[in-house]
Amino acid sequence: MVTQHLQVRLVLGLAFCCVTQLSTTCQAQQNPNDQLYGATQDVTGCPRLPEFPVLPLTVVESCQRGDSVEVTLPLKPDAKGFAQEKRVRGAYEFREYLIPEAERDLAFENLMNLIPMVGFVVKYSSKPSTITARKGDTWMLVNVSGESYNISVVAAPQESWTPVKTAEEIAEEIKTHGRVDIYGIEFFSKEQSIAEGRSDILSEILKYLKANPDLSILIESHKFSTLGAPEDDSEITKKRANAVMDWLITHGIANSRVQPRPCGRDKPIADNESPVGAQRNERIALAKAN
Repeated sequence: MVTQHLQVRLVLGLAFCCVTQLSTTCQAQQNPNDQLYGATQDVTGCPRLPEFPVLPLTVVESCQRGDSVEVTLPLKPDAKGFAQEKRVRGAYEFREYLIPEAERDLAFENLMNLIPMVGFVVKYSSKPSTITARKGDTWMLVNVSGESYNISVVAAPQESWTPVKTAEEIAEEIKTHGRVDIYGIEFFSKEQSIAEGRSDILSEILKYLKANPDLSILIESHKFSTLGAPEDDSEITKKRANAVMDWLITHGIANSRVQPRPCGRDKPIADNESPVGAQRNERIALAKAN
């Protein structure tokens, strides 16, 4: 009697583990849910996405991949209510999953809960069908439709970017584009004064301006903080633009040739949500004055 009782408890315990653990091993065994949910075998040659955990008891129905595929992702409408979208090209993975009937009503909510758990941030959602999410340079589009949902994951390649370092490179950029983005000027965080010992690019700017005595320039300052109000960045860029102007005047450039222009967050040149994009956006720019 005791032996039979222990056997019953063991069988029930094993069944409970298979249902709750959701592991591939348990699903491959004779699970009591197999008859309820149908087949539990993924399509051959379609491994599950490592970037994103699947919903319980779902199976892969189809998959695609590519080295350079463009995906259009819906984003939150702008202030006037007009639809916005993001186009990303890169390494691409697609999976379509069959949802068990008993899980379909909660599929959208469950996916919304899973996304932050794997490090993605939801950028847009439209219940009950669409989710756009992002993690660094990787974007994800989720579409939920009745008995299935699909995930498109596209990883954009990192941008190649080399800042100007010499007076000659500054001259070439201004000759070609009428402006040049400058990186490498460091500012003390409190008063935004220039840390001269760590701002070697200033001597190259000075060299360029002295070689072109008839040129007048605008000194644009740009900053994009992830925290704080836009007004804070506007004030910082005002101080930085003035600091660069004062440094140039102190080192022999006439007042009439330089004009500060704080820009705050108004003119991004890259996607500010990626590390490289944020680094590119925070800059000093020199532009030919009209």
